[in-house]
Amino acid sequence: MLNLIDQLRLEHTELSTSFGSLRDVDISSEEGRGRLKSIKSLLLSHLRRENEELYPKLREVATNDQKLGRTIEWFTRDTARITAVLILFFDQYADGGDKIAFMRDFKRLGTILNALIEQEEKFIFDEYSDIAVDNAA
Repeated sequence: MLNLIDQLRLEHTELSTSFGSLRDVDISSEEGRGRLKSIKSLLLSHLRRENEELYPKLREVATNDQKLGRTIEWFTRDTARITAVLILFFDQYADGGDKIAFMRDFKRLGTILNALIEQEEKFIFDEYSDIAVDNAA
């Protein structure tokens, strides 16, 4: 059975791959709109898991670790901001739209999403793994 971090990493891979697949989608088609809806659902499900299972445990430890507290605060704020922009993107193109604008937005948001995933895995997931190891010892 996979631990939480392994599951979240798999979800990150799926999110990144799924979002990247939008490059080849015709957003005016039913399939394209369905894919947008599916990826939005995947993103929201992933964020719910992080908010319910990952961040509460980190916040608990952060009560005694100011550096971790600041890191969590930064990621929480940044993730909320980026998520809001992604949701706007999904909603904006839910019924189709201008293909050139879609590609511009897709490229920009793909870069931002992948950077956030990379940073979260590097800092937050590693911190959580360290805590899990300390608790197991």
